[in-house]
Amino acid sequence: MNLQEMYPKEWNDLQNHRISKERIDEYLLKFVNRLLKEVKAGKRDNDDLGDGWSLVINLKEGEYNLNPLVYSFLFRLGDYGLEKGFSEGESEYGRMFNSPEEVETELKKVANKLGIDLEL
Repeated sequence: MNLQEMYPKEWNDLQNHRISKERIDEYLLKFVNRLLKEVKAGKRDNDDLGDGWSLVINLKEGEYNLNPLVYSFLFRLGDYGLEKGFSEGESEYGRMFNSPEEVETELKKVANKLGIDLEL
């Protein structure tokens, strides 16, 4: 299944510019927060947390300018759940995430720094 099938609302929102440039950071952080809650509830696999980055790389370059903190956080989700890659080490943006708990801790830090309420 591809991103468009897994997340039709989010895919359409982003591809059709339904999210303003001012709200993109909040939108993506809340998306990851929702994925995290679904992982904790057993509705999704841990690997799905990496889809936060997957949505970002499918945006056309220059459409949205993410806050560097948000971009870094989402980038670090990029190899989430993969056996090879940065998972065990560092990226140019810091250490990659290896557990939902690490993702949650960093998500809360980034949201707090930007004054974003993660509740949907």
